[in-house]
Amino acid sequence: MAKQYSEFTVFGLGPIGIEILRSAYQTNPQSIVGVVDIDPDKVGKDIGSLINEKETNKCVVSHIKEVKTDADHPVALHATGSNAQQVWPQIKELLDHGFSVVSTCEELSFPLHRYPELSQEIDDYAKEKGLSVIGTGINPGYIMDTMAISFSTILTTVNKIRVNRKVDVSKRRLPLQKKVGIGMTKEEFEFLAEKNKIGHVGLEESVRLIAYGLNWKLSSVLNTIEPTIASENITVPLTTLKPGDVKGLHQISTGKTADGKEIHLDLTMSAGIKQEDEIVIEGNETQRLIVPNGIFGDTATAAMIINTAKQIDALRKPGLLTMADIGVPRNINQSDFVHI
Repeated sequence: MAKQYSEFTVFGLGPIGIEILRSAYQTNPQSIVGVVDIDPDKVGKDIGSLINEKETNKCVVSHIKEVKTDADHPVALHATGSNAQQVWPQIKELLDHGFSVVSTCEELSFPLHRYPELSQEIDDYAKEKGLSVIGTGINPGYIMDTMAISFSTILTTVNKIRVNRKVDVSKRRLPLQKKVGIGMTKEEFEFLAEKNKIGHVGLEESVRLIAYGLNWKLSSVLNTIEPTIASENITVPLTTLKPGDVKGLHQISTGKTADGKEIHLDLTMSAGIKQEDEIVIEGNETQRLIVPNGIFGDTATAAMIINTAKQIDALRKPGLLTMADIGVPRNINQSDFVHI
């Protein structure tokens, strides 16, 4: 009898990779056919020791060639970096070993504008292998793009989409806190921002993914970033921010069409703020959707990666894909698994 579940290899065991591994194991331990990381402190370890579970007799290996599976369409859950150019060699190797790839790489959520030649190369190579490549997550990948695209369905005309996301980074992992400038001086933040070496990666990709999903042709995209500054002492993991310290960022990406349509994405990632996600769509009427307390990015990203991988396995559509290409995102019940 054929297996009634997808088979996954987790590739990359940083904080998000560990969360993906934990979620995949807790959902179905049998679905994990391999775990790959180059960290010598992790290679050879039983995966149970990494996710606070009992011994599994499945160990971390250093290369995808060491993963053995007889699945006809295994999927790699890839979580190593944000830059599409840098992760492409890893993804290419995964394709070479027969794995479709679902990646947390933010730039891969919509690489067609930023990297048109690379996008064509990935698409051609994946199609040649008969496999899929897609980038996703919670942001980019869902709350500020895919969810907005889906929400537009309830209007007959759409003129403006506005998404506001507020994230309390004091509750999030340390690498994310560093990425948004926690503890820097205002001058340090602005110096790095000018060189495009700080901030959330993927906000413009979300704007362009929405436009792609709605078949809007953007005439311009404007991006801004500025630090948020502490006005009082704020305790975060490992330190206390003093008045004047950077406590996060405020980042905006706005896309406009020649006929006046607009996509406006407003992201605040700052210590101590009240979390909330909001989507407002204006057209023949105005609709507003609010997620009180927001969507917690780390666990939700793991769920997005796993559920998208199940969908990719069911869909079997070769090439470089976006979340707008794969149908309604959902949690497929694999006890009754069928190919779409």
